[in-house]
Amino acid sequence: MTRSPVVPLVLVSLALTMSRCGGGEDPAGPSTPASSGPQGTIVTQVANEGWVHVAEGSVVRYANNPPASGPHYPVWLRYDEFSTVMPRGYWVHNLEHGAIVFLYRPDAPPAVIDALRGLYRSLSLDSACGHRLALLTPDPELPRPIGAVAADWVLLADGVDAPTIQAFVAARRNRGPEKVCDFGTRP
Repeated sequence: MTRSPVVPLVLVSLALTMSRCGGGEDPAGPSTPASSGPQGTIVTQVANEGWVHVAEGSVVRYANNPPASGPHYPVWLRYDEFSTVMPRGYWVHNLEHGAIVFLYRPDAPPAVIDALRGLYRSLSLDSACGHRLALLTPDPELPRPIGAVAADWVLLADGVDAPTIQAFVAARRNRGPEKVCDFGTRP
């Protein structure tokens, strides 16, 4: 009996899909600081918490604050600037697609928030997607006044160090486990 080559291809395709979106990965060890700079800026690579989908609206707990991977909703946020807090379960999905998420604590000094907004608005378009592939949202749970997050990487700071944040974006944008440019549907 001859075996069809389609069966192995289906199995390989299924394995790749599970490893990318909705498949889990084991956390990869402790967080390690990569660099630090002005404004108390610290860039850290953090352990991956997987990329499993959970029901929209589910309460999700993350090992890292802010999360740079982990369980997330099956839909993601529009690439935009938000003035109200967007649930982490949405924007973690954006990270999976290679996005950069800019965060600020609502109680951060207004000048710091304005500087982060300005930096976000000045971002060049991602060449692969044709839009920023980034979003900005307040996050009251941040341990520092501002942050930028990419898949498995976190930047936290007390103020805006534009060169370091721009370098973070250049090095980490469009590097998620999935390359999806769709603009998002929430809210």
